[in-house]
Amino acid sequence: MDFAPALIVGVIVIPTIGAAVLAVLRVDRLGWPVAAGSLSVTVLVSTLLAGALIAGPAEYRLGPAPGVVFRSDLLSATVGLLDVLLTLGILVYTRTAGPHSWRFYMALLLFTTAVFGVVLSGDLIVVYGFLLLLVWSTAHLVESGEKSGSDRAAVAYRQTAVVGATVYLVGVLLAISQGGTTDGQQLGAALRTVGHTEPVVVASFVLSTVGLALLVALIPLHGWLIETHATADDPVSALLSGVLPAVAIYPLARLLFDVYTVEFLAANSAITSGMIYGALLSLLAGNLLAYGQRDIKGILAYSTVAQFGLILTGFAMATEIAVFGAMIQLFGHGIVKGALCLIAGIVAIRFDARTIEEFAGLADRAPVVAVSFAGLGIAMIGLPPTVGFVGKWYIALGALETGNWLVAGAVAVSTLLTLGYVLPFVDRIYFGSFEGSTGFASISRGMVATVVLAVVVAFVIGLASVFLEALLREAIADLVAVPEPPPAGD
Repeated sequence: MDFAPALIVGVIVIPTIGAAVLAVLRVDRLGWPVAAGSLSVTVLVSTLLAGALIAGPAEYRLGPAPGVVFRSDLLSATVGLLDVLLTLGILVYTRTAGPHSWRFYMALLLFTTAVFGVVLSGDLIVVYGFLLLLVWSTAHLVESGEKSGSDRAAVAYRQTAVVGATVYLVGVLLAISQGGTTDGQQLGAALRTVGHTEPVVVASFVLSTVGLALLVALIPLHGWLIETHATADDPVSALLSGVLPAVAIYPLARLLFDVYTVEFLAANSAITSGMIYGALLSLLAGNLLAYGQRDIKGILAYSTVAQFGLILTGFAMATEIAVFGAMIQLFGHGIVKGALCLIAGIVAIRFDARTIEEFAGLADRAPVVAVSFAGLGIAMIGLPPTVGFVGKWYIALGALETGNWLVAGAVAVSTLLTLGYVLPFVDRIYFGSFEGSTGFASISRGMVATVVLAVVVAFVIGLASVFLEALLREAIADLVAVPEPPPAGD
């Protein structure tokens, strides 16, 4: 018996039920236990789903034909699993240091519902609905903090993100007007018949991708991420860096390959080149802007902008090698950047330190945290044998495979730029003199264990890249394959 469709429903419904329980009970002290239980079960179901999909993709259709369809393959299941694992790790951190109201935990569970909804929905209009839920829950998480300006940042994010989602919707509606269906895969087949160079089809692609690019926070559409990152509490910043942009760029990839397909990219070379050059601009400019930051969270925010420029570059090149590199980079970014945001919070709680100067000498006072920061920094730079190295390596190989020396060179330059702003932190941590205070709140073992585990995973994924490539090869090949032409006479 095939349980995959039931598991697809489960990963969406379980966190929703947890959020509903909190909305009914409205008791702060029950917020964390309910969230922990719901997310733990969701992790279990998500793991089972990923295992079930090794044999091939599955779908669940809600309602009579054509109905609303949810689809999953090994790629989408892996993205969802890693996102919910990161969210669970952040939840461990909030046990000591995060907001503790039931509203915060309800928003966190609805955030998880939205993540799976966006990743698994095969209906483009339903994706829009889940994007709105994602925006709503994220704004509530941002404004749950006690920092000055968090309310203002939440309002600004909500307004900006709704604009992005609406632009995406307009593009989708244009495509639907030509293809006559909201099902992404069926729409892709219909647009092939209409023609990939038709002005309305091209306009629909531009609008839908620009809308999602705003949610990813690519330059010059990155302002919301910098502001919310600075004012949000540290666990929320981990979600903003590690999970939120990934939730937007994954449907962008699905839109690119399922709806418009590689044939669209080949037929519209100017648009393809524009995507690649725009992504490279985000990659290089994000890294350069990080140099102007002294606060660790500012550096991490601009680094996120850069990393998703790199990921989009891999997708836009549309080769199996480059797309595998982009997926690995997507996985690794969430783990590494989310954990670095949590380390920033640990150091702030324990030593009231945020800037590069204040990190000096921390290795003497918090050696495990210091080693974790160094390990994650190595992964963020992209040095072997970490996940960051594997992602960049395969994207560069994909560029060389297509003769795109500019992309390969940009990957190398971005690595050097990242080294330039990560290494000073590591140098200060190990060779600086500690002049801070140790009189602030203590940190829990669970908080430290979360970031240590992230370091281990960042290295394990790097070392297991050959295994992962073999595991994901078929799913990626299906993703980037040129669709077969319809039978003669159709």
